Amino acid sequence: MFGFHLAQYLPIPLVPLYLVNQLHFSDQVIGLGTALFYVTVFIGSTRLAYLTRRSGHQWVMAMGASLMTIYPALLSVSRGLPLYIVLSLLGGFGWALAGGALNNYILEKVPPDDRPAHLAWYNLALNAAILLGSLVGPAVGSWLGLSIALALFAGLRLLMSLFIWRWG
Repeated sequence: MFGFHLAQYLPIPLVPLYLVNQLHFSDQVIGLGTALFYVTVFIGSTRLAYLTRRSGHQWVMAMGASLMTIYPALLSVSRGLPLYIVLSLLGGFGWALAGGALNNYILEKVPPDDRPAHLAWYNLALNAAILLGSLVGPAVGSWLGLSIALALFAGLRLLMSLFIWRWG
């Protein structure tokens, strides 16, 4: 899960830079995309129980993580508002799946007789991934350029989603 969270948090600091510096979006446009993202999170979460009953938490988690790949991948080649709107909608649905299945997925993988220790280690790994992603993401973006870094981090997200799907 450290790899998933690292892949999740690496591109996050680069997105606002790309939206403002490359696409020249205003606060209103960025706010619209954010609002659409969270509306889609809400709508997607209403189908979460059905999907997890049908396919299981691991599958839903992997599918959500793979959908989260689309956002930085296509944003890196985006040149305007229409694609940004579509990406906000798809990204919200991906996060609805991954974020909604995350806790139950982790609880399925943790041994029931030693949950507190495993969950403590998970929280340490999560916070380390957030910290590393917030520090390394901008450094890589500065070194390679925002578009290339976003595409690279999208590939890492896809790789982590495949690991979750295949090896759980």
